[in-house]
Amino acid sequence: MEFHCWGISHKSTSLEVREKFAFNKEKIDEIIANLKLITPFSNGVFLSTCNRTEFYSFCKRTEIKNFDSFLERLTGRDINLRKNDQYLFSNNDAFRHLLRVMTGIDSMIVGEPDIFGQVKKSIQNSKSFDYLSSDIEVVFSRAINLTKEIRSDTQLSKNPLSIASLVENKILENEKKPVLVIGAGDVGKALIKRLIEKNYEISLYNRSEIAIEGIDSKSLDCVNDDIGKFEIIVVAAASENPFFDTKDLTNKNNLIFDLAIPRNLALDLKNHSNVTVLTLDELSGMVNENLKGREIAVKEAEKIILINSDQEFAKLRNRKNINNAQKKFHEEQSQIREKAINDALNKLSNGKNVEKVIEELADEIASKNAFHVSKILDESLGGKNRGK
Repeated sequence: MEFHCWGISHKSTSLEVREKFAFNKEKIDEIIANLKLITPFSNGVFLSTCNRTEFYSFCKRTEIKNFDSFLERLTGRDINLRKNDQYLFSNNDAFRHLLRVMTGIDSMIVGEPDIFGQVKKSIQNSKSFDYLSSDIEVVFSRAINLTKEIRSDTQLSKNPLSIASLVENKILENEKKPVLVIGAGDVGKALIKRLIEKNYEISLYNRSEIAIEGIDSKSLDCVNDDIGKFEIIVVAAASENPFFDTKDLTNKNNLIFDLAIPRNLALDLKNHSNVTVLTLDELSGMVNENLKGREIAVKEAEKIILINSDQEFAKLRNRKNINNAQKKFHEEQSQIREKAINDALNKLSNGKNVEKVIEELADEIASKNAFHVSKILDESLGGKNRGK
């Protein structure tokens, strides 16, 4: 089995396509459970964020190259994903891609730190389903440590951008007014904390009761009653149905951030003369100027990954080979010992000298062990493939 990564992201697909892969926590858990039960993948890490969906596994390439078909069956969604929308990396390339993802240099907002935590959560989720094999756990553990080193050795962690920071910056460009926030997830929490520090008045609406920075949430059922009081609205929660529509907006000018994947608001709302709607892709497109100041850090990170990824992955694979070799050696050692003892007992029963039998027994075990150690080590280091 080899290490593979299947995926789609903002780099390969449009927002319209990525929306079809938007899964909440319950759906992700269901997908992992079914991946384990009814697909050929005996291990894996399933990563699902607003800008990417990826699956990492030690498996056969012929199976993971059709992962979109498995995902369609597991979700009951007719995705019809084109091959050009997908990517597939193997072994060293998959490990290198994982490092680029975890460091944030493959993110839509280059260098953002949130993806690191999202990957770690995905690892823990696989672990909770007993879907994290020892091989894949070793790979991700090393990727975590390398990511920390890379972010520490470069300027990627200096003044990091995030969705919350982009929304905050856009809000600050306007006249200071109360803000309505729908959703108390990671983005909602981070944004509220930022706006509270700027002394903004915040109203929070969420499915469950929660308090953030001293602000108690209201029920989502109250959104329609209150929406007309706000000009600045942030939708940071997913929903099958829109939380509100044009008729609920009574202000002359509205600035609305639709951060949900899939998008929550009706598409025709963007055509309303008094409404400005910004989506994730549109927000991310506004950071090009900021990225100019991060180009050096990104290039440094890319260089570190390029130089070290192949070597680090080779170490991980050699460690796996050596572990397998040790297991094989112990098995064969037991067989050698059992056979040598039986031979010695037969010789003793035929009246052969005891001291002579013991001496021959020791020599036989030592000789065969040495031969098998040499053979197994040669195989573990690729001896069978030399000269090919």
